Amino acid sequence: MNMARPSEVKRNEIIVRYVDGEQCLAWFGNVQFILSLQPPGPEFMRRIISELAALSHSVGRGTGSLLVIKADAAPPSEEARAYMRAELARSSMLAAAQVVEGTGFRGAAMRSVLSMLQLAVRPPYPMKVFDNVVSAAHWLSTELATRAGDAPPMAELAAAAQEVRSRFLTRSMPPFSSGTPSGTRQK
Repeated sequence: MNMARPSEVKRNEIIVRYVDGEQCLAWFGNVQFILSLQPPGPEFMRRIISELAALSHSVGRGTGSLLVIKADAAPPSEEARAYMRAELARSSMLAAAQVVEGTGFRGAAMRSVLSMLQLAVRPPYPMKVFDNVVSAAHWLSTELATRAGDAPPMAELAAAAQEVRSRFLTRSMPPFSSGTPSGTRQK
C-alpha cells in the first residue's frame, strides 16, 4: 500500500484517512466515507470536520459525505450532535447521505429517528437517509454533480463505498497511524 498526501488525492482511489476498532474515515474523489459501529464521540466528530476541510482543500471544490451505521448503533450524544450542527453549517459539505443498515423494525426505526433529527437540524445542504450503500451512493453522486459540478461516477462511488464498508467490517483494512497527515491508498 502506498502512502498518499492529501494534495495527491486522485479521482478513483480510496484513501483511508483513519481506522480504529469503532470508526473508519476514507476519501474517494470529493466524498468522505464515514463508518461507525458506535456513536462517534467528540474527538471523532472533530476528526470528521477537520478531514472534511482537508478533503475540500485537496480537491478544490465542495464535498459530500456518505455515513454508514448499523441499525443497532446508539445515536451520538447531544454534545456531539450540537458540535456537528455548528461545524457542518460552516463546512464545504454540499450533500450528505446516511445509510442505516438493517432490516425489520430496528432498521426502519433508526432511519426514522435520523430523518426526524434532520428535520430538527435543518442542514444548509440536502441530506437523505437510505437503507443501503448503493442507493445512497447513487443519490450522492447526482447531488454532487449538480452542486459541485463534479462527482465520482455513480457506479464507482457505490463500488468504493461497498469496498470500504466490507474491508472495515471484516477488519481487513490496515490501521491508520494517528497523527500522520497522510492516509493509505487502496486501488
